Amino acid sequence: MEKGSHEGVLVDFVDKTLSCRECSKPFTWTAGEQSFYKVKGLINIPARCGPCRSARKAKLGLPDRAQTEVICADCGQRTTVPFVPRNGNPVFCSACFEKARQSAEIAVPV
Repeated sequence: MEKGSHEGVLVDFVDKTLSCRECSKPFTWTAGEQSFYKVKGLINIPARCGPCRSARKAKLGLPDRAQTEVICADCGQRTTVPFVPRNGNPVFCSACFEKARQSAEIAVPV
C-alpha cells in the first residue's frame, strides 16, 4: 500500500486489477503508479497493459527515448544519456551530474 497526499488529504493507494482494452487480459495498476498519476495530475486510468501500450506506440510510430553513449566531461567514464548532446555543452555521468548539481545549489546565495 502506498500513501499519498492530495490537497492536504491523506490518500491510501492499493494495487488494482484492470482489464486491457486491446487484449482483454487483466493487468495490475500498482499503488505506486496511482500515486504518480495523482502527483502529476493525471485523471485517466490506464486502458492498456504494458505490452499493448508498447505495441500501440510502435504502430503509431512514436519514437523511443534517445540513448546516446558519451564520455563524462568530469571523470571520463563512458555512460549513456537520454538525449543527443548539442552546442558543445559538457555532458556528465549521473554521479558527476548530481555532484555538480549539489555544488551549484550550495553556491547560490539565498
